[in-house]
Amino acid sequence: MKREDNVSVEQLGRPTWLEIDLACVRGNYHVIRGMVPERTHVLCVVKDNAYGHGAVHVARVLQEEGADWFALATLEEALELRRAGIKGRMLVFGYAPASGVQEAIARGITLSIPNDDVARELVGAASGKQLTVHLKVDTGMGRGGVLAEGALGVLHRLNGVKGLDVEGIYSHFSCADSDESYSSMQLRRFEKVLHQSAVEGIRPPVAHLCNSAGILTMKAAILEGVRPGLLLYGCSPIEGVPIAGLRPAMSMKSRVTAFKQVPAGYGISYGRSYLTYKPTTVGILPVGYTDGYSRMLSNKASVLIHGKRAPVIGRVTMDQTMIDLSDIPDVKVGDEAVLMGEVGNQRITAGDLGSLAQTISYEVLSTVGNLVRHVYRDQPPEDVILSEGCT
Repeated sequence: MKREDNVSVEQLGRPTWLEIDLACVRGNYHVIRGMVPERTHVLCVVKDNAYGHGAVHVARVLQEEGADWFALATLEEALELRRAGIKGRMLVFGYAPASGVQEAIARGITLSIPNDDVARELVGAASGKQLTVHLKVDTGMGRGGVLAEGALGVLHRLNGVKGLDVEGIYSHFSCADSDESYSSMQLRRFEKVLHQSAVEGIRPPVAHLCNSAGILTMKAAILEGVRPGLLLYGCSPIEGVPIAGLRPAMSMKSRVTAFKQVPAGYGISYGRSYLTYKPTTVGILPVGYTDGYSRMLSNKASVLIHGKRAPVIGRVTMDQTMIDLSDIPDVKVGDEAVLMGEVGNQRITAGDLGSLAQTISYEVLSTVGNLVRHVYRDQPPEDVILSEGCT
């Protein structure tokens, strides 16, 4: 990670970039830490490149702030963090091949298992070394894991398997952001498994159920661990409900590369989906759906220039987006445009863009975050860390 003074964010390509404020990630972690008991483990979800923010950069600052447990989607993601010097405990949510078991053990990485058959296969590949796992239980998500009614039987069959440490057991809320009744049912199912296994002396020591939404809405489900994802990056998992102290870490920016005057009744972009209703100053931004700025934002979104909103007009194209600059005086080529982020008292959030594009903030963050060049900032604001490509 190279630090330089007074560097420019410009490159020879299109001047569109993401700014990732690592100070926000630091602060968000402490907000979350304050929401749960001190004894509760915070499993920081940095899967899928930390929702597009850059897993290595994010994990480093979280480690500096005291985070000691990270959750990933794949074994390769976990190994990438290990190679980058991240020393905390790691849990892989997704499929891990038997061929990777030896390295997982060597690097101290915990794997998830959906049933005892998979566990036995992985133990067989461990060549006598101890493998640490968490059992995944499906309490109503309908995705991975053993059905709740079968979980106790799996735990019994795993109990005493030589070379296997069933350290944890977990499940996942499907709608903690929107359906308290269904979430409560999921919690009851999970608690039944935990109670029965405890009575029979086979309860794994670490149980976790809460995602970001669950931390906010299902306090009774805060067990030995919680798994914040979206909260770490400063976004509320409940649309329209802000959370005190959280600050979005990602901003998306571009620059005005050209502008011109067109008369009333002039068609803008493909399909002429927008006709000017008066003489209009049309600006061009070098950003489009190839950068994750969705075509669904056509004629709906706006950007911030000089602290004012400039509407997106016409269809967003592959690498260019047109905006109406008529109400923003003194715009010059090279002026900064904020597509996601804040300027003064004006803010455009990932949730805002998600609503306009008929999707969710998770998709907005992860899409643009894996396509656009990253620039990392930490306190003070002048401290800039240039990434190599898109992290």
